[in-house]
Amino acid sequence: MRIHSDKAFNISPPHSLLDQYVLFYNIVFPKQNMFVEHYTLMPDACGTLSLAYNGKDILAELWGASVTPTLLGAEPNQYQVMLLIQLSPCGLYQITHCHQAEFADKRMPLKDVDKELFNSLCRAFETANNVTELFSMCDKILYNYMAYCVVSDALFFATKTISDHQGQILVAELAKKVGYSQRHLNRLFLMQIGMNVKSYTRLVRFNDVLRHIQKSPCFFAALSQQTGYFDQAHFDKDFKAISGVTPENYLKYMSDFYYDATEVSTILSSRRG
Repeated sequence: MRIHSDKAFNISPPHSLLDQYVLFYNIVFPKQNMFVEHYTLMPDACGTLSLAYNGKDILAELWGASVTPTLLGAEPNQYQVMLLIQLSPCGLYQITHCHQAEFADKRMPLKDVDKELFNSLCRAFETANNVTELFSMCDKILYNYMAYCVVSDALFFATKTISDHQGQILVAELAKKVGYSQRHLNRLFLMQIGMNVKSYTRLVRFNDVLRHIQKSPCFFAALSQQTGYFDQAHFDKDFKAISGVTPENYLKYMSDFYYDATEVSTILSSRRG
């Protein structure tokens, strides 16, 4: 393994041609005890390609769309370097062409899903001389999977509409905008993202809540109104159902949870600029 860096986290956007499918690359060099035993990944409906080197072997995995919290704990501390390719909600379907409900919330050996992609990414991971070179090699590898679009235009439109509404849109209203029946739209989301429309909009709204908390913690009563909940009781119930903790405990133990969208967005914006 040749690659090294003075920084623990090395985040970069993909080539602009991959924007619809890849959110960012992150090359991590875990330091001793950097990840705590309660470290938990918050669900965001995105899939991930993960490669980790423990000093002897490379562990390459495909992580399906995250629907529930995932306790990662101190696992990353055992690795010398990790490559995390964070995909957009439709990115994994573009790569695999498989029904995404089969992958949701699962960690699978990448070689069992796509041996050619496994070999290509492992080769890049082993031979890259620096993080910039590895980013470039990943761009070239993934472009081969992105050149011909298999994701439905209707899905792109639907997910953008949901994002524009911060998840605050009814399925019936969305279906009307897309021009599909609710049943057809749900089938499309299950196939290409791995969950139905309601579950997806719920996660988008939940992550909008996390963004607000991350930027400037505020009174939850006001935040519940701002993010479209009927009242704080519904806000608290939905937050705990998705995250496994109350909003108060999330705020208190925020460092135990992985949510860096605000930081990542700032880094990516500056690098694109």
